[in-house]
Amino acid sequence: MTEKISKTAIVTEALAKSIRSGKYKPGEKLPSMRTLGEQFQVSTMVLYQACEKLEKMGMIHRSARSGLFIPIKKKQSELCAFISGISAGNLEGYYESFLKACSAANCIAMTLPLIPATIECMIEKQPVRIYIDAGGKELSLEEIKRLTTGYHLIFCNRFEWLEETPESAVLTDWTYITEETLRYFLKRGHKKILFVSHDPEIREYKRRQMEEAGKRVGLKFGTSEFNWCSYTDFHSRPDYVAHLFRDDPPTAVFARGDNPLYEFCERVRIFFPDVPKLDKVGAYNTVWSNQPGQEFLSWTWEWDLFWQQVFAHKSGIEYYRPKLTLKA
Repeated sequence: MTEKISKTAIVTEALAKSIRSGKYKPGEKLPSMRTLGEQFQVSTMVLYQACEKLEKMGMIHRSARSGLFIPIKKKQSELCAFISGISAGNLEGYYESFLKACSAANCIAMTLPLIPATIECMIEKQPVRIYIDAGGKELSLEEIKRLTTGYHLIFCNRFEWLEETPESAVLTDWTYITEETLRYFLKRGHKKILFVSHDPEIREYKRRQMEEAGKRVGLKFGTSEFNWCSYTDFHSRPDYVAHLFRDDPPTAVFARGDNPLYEFCERVRIFFPDVPKLDKVGAYNTVWSNQPGQEFLSWTWEWDLFWQQVFAHKSGIEYYRPKLTLKA
């Protein structure tokens, strides 16, 4: 049975939301009890209880003669927006750490998916800054800029467009991650390394990162020494997968996710049982790289540190480098 929310709680939350959004400035007087009562259609007693709670939270100051005020000494929270193409629950600690860092930076965040209609609604609230973690597949950079014209944009984690360089960003250094993954494999004596892509065709920004990382370690991307295939190739190009694994198969594979790498290697094990166990490096250190008895190395994002770096960011481009996590 769902517990009914009290009128006092509803009014308290509504007023707190208005104060956090910056609707009322420090020292500004709030509407009278009578006006607020008419607005929320509640009794004076309900408003008194709500204001008592808000005062304990330090959000208002009550004066018996003058009314309700926003404390002048209280630093007002800034309203910011967070637009992300990452679904809730996909990366452990991702949203939780963002909200924690947001609160520590005295910001109130509106989180929303990469959908034009929701972005347009968000703009009506006039946030101070807009944080964007977007993959190029979800929305074009041109459309994002059109929707957010005039606002301070900070790209974080991903920037997957080649048209230009962001003015302000804290990005994951994927070229470094690829380079260090290749170095790890080479030190272990691997001579045929395979990158498993999420996409049916490798996207251009990934290709450039692979080529640059390969160049740094003496490998040429697209050759038998350092090649790639798609996570979907078992269905779309089975002959190509057979060609890769029948005669002289790769001995090391990596991907930009644990789940696709785990499932890809499981299919290799089933369809090509004679292929020796593959050396694997995933990304994000999720449950898929920690299956009992089937653990494999993965990169670990310390999201608390990442988001602290994002909120401390001033201008230009900074890079974040996660850690490669060894498994038992």
